[in-house]
Amino acid sequence: MVWGILAHVDAGKTTLSEAILYNAGIISATGRVDHGDAFLDTDSQEKARGITIFSKMANFSYHGAGLTLLDTPGHVDFATETERALWALDGCILLISGPDGVQPHTKTLFRLLTENRIPTIIFVNKMDQEGTRDRLVLDNIKRELTGAAILPEDYEAMATEDEIAMDEFLETGTLGFDTISNLIFDRKIFPVFMGSALKNQGVEPLMDYISKLAGVKKNPSDEFGGRVYKIESLGVDTRLSFVKITSGAIGVKDLLPNGEKVDQIRVYSGAKYEQVDRASAGQIVAFKGPKSTFSGQGLGTEKDRPGLRLIPVLQYQIIFEDGTDPRVAYPKLLSLNEEDPSLSVVWDDKLDQIKINLMGQVQTEILTQRISQCLGIKVGFKETGVLYKETLETKVEGVGHFEPLRHYAEVHLLMEPLPAGSGILVESDVSTDDLSLNWQRLIKTHILEKEHRGVAIGAPITDIKFTIIGGRAHIKHTEGGDFREATYRAIRQGLMTAGTIILEPGFAFELNVPGEYIGRAMTDITEMGGSFDSPYEEGGRSILKGLAPAKNIRNYQANLLAYSKGQGRIDFEFNGYMKAQKPDEIMEDILYDPESDIENPSSSVFCSHGAAVIVPFDQVYDNCHVPTLKEKRAVEESNIPINKDLVSKLDMALGPDEIDAILYSATHSNGGKNPKKGWNRYGSGGVRRKDSDYVYQAPKEVKPREKFLLVDGYNLIYAWPQLKEVLDVNLDGARGKLLDILSNYKAMTDYNVIAVFDAYKLKGHPVEFGDYLNIHQVFTAEAQTADAYIERFTHEHGKKYDITVVTSDGLEQIIIRGAGAHLISSREFIEEVERKAKELREMFDIKED
Repeated sequence: MVWGILAHVDAGKTTLSEAILYNAGIISATGRVDHGDAFLDTDSQEKARGITIFSKMANFSYHGAGLTLLDTPGHVDFATETERALWALDGCILLISGPDGVQPHTKTLFRLLTENRIPTIIFVNKMDQEGTRDRLVLDNIKRELTGAAILPEDYEAMATEDEIAMDEFLETGTLGFDTISNLIFDRKIFPVFMGSALKNQGVEPLMDYISKLAGVKKNPSDEFGGRVYKIESLGVDTRLSFVKITSGAIGVKDLLPNGEKVDQIRVYSGAKYEQVDRASAGQIVAFKGPKSTFSGQGLGTEKDRPGLRLIPVLQYQIIFEDGTDPRVAYPKLLSLNEEDPSLSVVWDDKLDQIKINLMGQVQTEILTQRISQCLGIKVGFKETGVLYKETLETKVEGVGHFEPLRHYAEVHLLMEPLPAGSGILVESDVSTDDLSLNWQRLIKTHILEKEHRGVAIGAPITDIKFTIIGGRAHIKHTEGGDFREATYRAIRQGLMTAGTIILEPGFAFELNVPGEYIGRAMTDITEMGGSFDSPYEEGGRSILKGLAPAKNIRNYQANLLAYSKGQGRIDFEFNGYMKAQKPDEIMEDILYDPESDIENPSSSVFCSHGAAVIVPFDQVYDNCHVPTLKEKRAVEESNIPINKDLVSKLDMALGPDEIDAILYSATHSNGGKNPKKGWNRYGSGGVRRKDSDYVYQAPKEVKPREKFLLVDGYNLIYAWPQLKEVLDVNLDGARGKLLDILSNYKAMTDYNVIAVFDAYKLKGHPVEFGDYLNIHQVFTAEAQTADAYIERFTHEHGKKYDITVVTSDGLEQIIIRGAGAHLISSREFIEEVERKAKELREMFDIKED
């Protein structure tokens, strides 16, 4: 049975761990965190700083019960490490310092334990110090945490928490341990032990209790299940996946449910480990071998863990103080995302910088040392601001339509704002007669598969409920990717129509000062845009609790110490997101233009007369094929039939002349601006333009630009019969053969060749750049397709370079030509390569085999 120890900083958590291991016979003498010799604080920085940074475990037997102790960090800067460790626990010892009582971080930890339904026993430490009294401490716990905090010998109080227990108590005058254990596992009671870990007082009764609980733990099923709660990979040759096995068993060389083989199974205790051939339910082990596992992944019978509640609210730029090229360091630093996904190490294309999300100053100091020790890179961190979010301003129907040639999908979403902290919710309210279940599931997947951006400052959206209320597929032309495009565009169209509200992170605070300074504190908090309850007196000091914007209050400690002559104290805890105090200033500072964000289009793509037409977001309602809610209500009220063209006319591939005509219509109507109200599909005048409308002008003489050839890799492979045959056997083989062909083509031309391959289905995959002989290759990031990467490249560099793109994707052709690039269809490029090869053979009189 796995028991974790959780506590606020300086409550004596590591000291309690040492006392438990000493009583279990694992260590011969207790170490101390401030001496740097604690059994579970094995990292050099833990020893140097005297704090726990990483969760560590120890295995032991006590009174015949097999137990695992998991020690966790107490400092708030490492709260994400603690929260991840919860996923491995069967029970928790929540440690409270007797002299300090329940702290804000204690409340946060107790909320997490409640949300994760983890049985909890409370141990009050440092009760040997002068002035601590059992009854006062227990009252504090009951008032601040739970009224079900009960001393282990108080059977009557336990019985009041459950009807069956009360019947037993009235009949026998006591409670059996089976009844007590059921109350604990059901989180109806929280036994409270008191003592001193440093003096080993009260520790043995605590250990007796948890060992008895281990004896009544229910047996799991035989089918394998596991929870990946931790990854270690930074700067090491051996990538380790730490897994709590919840059911069944697994052995070395067995395959995980994701298809990866387990090469080695390790059981750690402190810094040491032993290899085992097999591991079973209840154990925490480390797998060597799997490369694609991730923290929070469910294996077998287990589902993936929901997102963390304790997340960073500050963003930093990584500064390379030793001159390291950020592009070279970026792939190495991505290991940080594996270990702690909340860090969100990302490459900022606009600024050519690496950004990272962090909890605070102590974490930046720890990471500076880790990166230096593990990667040999000297870095610093420059704060760039808090992490904002956005939510919907009002209820709206979002509609997305995607219908280039031989593609079709339409999605209707009812989007509604939710209370703060709700996150993203998805439901479906559409008949399977109108939209089959598989398409509905696909839409839900696309809603949840990435962070969608708001339209005020481009921040991630949250606290929105999406209800699938309509949609349409084509029996012949619809593919899975079509619903991805339609769903993304529906979300964006709804956000643009309704507008969004900027949210900023808020901190719950508890401020403690001598009474004469409380007025100054209240004034400061008010000026910050914060709110608070009425202050109260405790122990001759004034206590003030409330909520304030994180960016305004997070550095208040120094100011507080100055005016209170070192006597004031303030504790912060992240308390979710709140409506931004000064949204106009935030928007002015960020200067985000939603209509220029080509990665998040709000327009839809319709088909008219055999050609794709891009329709702005504010005209989608007038052109969509499925009736909107407004139109349905109009029918119900007036019986007026809905005039919708429900059949899409899909023609063959677009020719260059047709594409040019579409581009001319889209870019020249309405004064050459993006078409808004009054736009019609055929340009000004409502008819197709004729050749006589075009006036030829001789081009000016310009200096030749550097030439780039971008190839949509998999699109070309599927179009090339020779490569398609290889693909049917082996994907890597087909990709390698294409790269060889492109390398030879590069040698015969003056192009810089870039082959772009999709990797959007690989969870957590970043953009990868690399060279293959004399050409370049790119693997796109998760949720980014090759055509999206190529479109962005042409949009950003179309004026600087002479760009040609090889693709047969109809919509991509439109966007590419609109960005000023050239295009070659896959068929034309195949013919061009074969022609070049023929010329080369003739030049050197080489005969074909």
